Amino acid sequence: MKKWHSIDDQLELLKSRGMAVSEPALAKKALERFGYYRLSGYWYPFKMVTIDGQVSNNFTAGTQMSEAVNLYIFDKKLRLLALDALERIELALQVDVAYHFGRRDAYAHLKPELLQKRFVNKGRYQKWLERYRGFETRRGRPKFIDHNKLAYGELPIWVAVQMLDFGALSHLFEMLPMDIQSKISAKYGISNGKYLIQWLRSLSQVRNASAHHERLWNSHIKDRAAIPPQFIEIARTSDVEMFRYFCLMRFFLKQLCPQSQWHIRLRDHLHSFPSPANGAVTLQDMGVIEGWENWSLWKG
Repeated sequence: MKKWHSIDDQLELLKSRGMAVSEPALAKKALERFGYYRLSGYWYPFKMVTIDGQVSNNFTAGTQMSEAVNLYIFDKKLRLLALDALERIELALQVDVAYHFGRRDAYAHLKPELLQKRFVNKGRYQKWLERYRGFETRRGRPKFIDHNKLAYGELPIWVAVQMLDFGALSHLFEMLPMDIQSKISAKYGISNGKYLIQWLRSLSQVRNASAHHERLWNSHIKDRAAIPPQFIEIARTSDVEMFRYFCLMRFFLKQLCPQSQWHIRLRDHLHSFPSPANGAVTLQDMGVIEGWENWSLWKG
């Protein structure tokens, strides 16, 4: 069983395991503000690995408490950059889905016969619909939902998409007829709707991690996104590491918001990576490839 530790006890425990604490007052404030458990994900890479490959409780020589805290702050800003990009991508997808699918029927999202049969037959659509109804009735829902329900009985798709979260929206896109998927994908220069489905799944995972304050910078993606061969630069990145998904964000924003300075802010932020003196972590742990700043993707 785990036992409760005071802030002083937590700090002493870290020191006993080899973590250097040059400024105890600041270290205590960090533990009080961010919490031991949340910060533990940031000092984990600083731990020693035994000969048999087991992660030790002890830290690599030269590990500083301040460096783990700086890594947390770096990741916090990275999450904000991700949310900034994903908000714009989500809005664009709302418009695309509402426009193209709504052209078939204003209430197409509520008519399973207009979706791919395999999703209806396997119960995927029914699960999505239950989630959709939950959005309609949840506490704190926007007033426009009740207004439209009262006026029209059901929400037309251009209203409905505005209450969906990124995950529900991406699931709806996956169920759309293939010809509509292809039209939306072609808008972004993607030859096959299957690629966009994968990208949206991955970005939904990034969005959830960012919104819930989870560690992002060196986390691994479960729903991995394949890259069409014509996207040579992005294809060089690892499908499991986070840098690929920031490249995908840049890919969308370059088309949606060509005047945006988001890529410059991200570049400057990555350049500010708090590299520790003992080299325990590097930007390569995020999947960053040397010379990425010179790729055409990141110019303009």
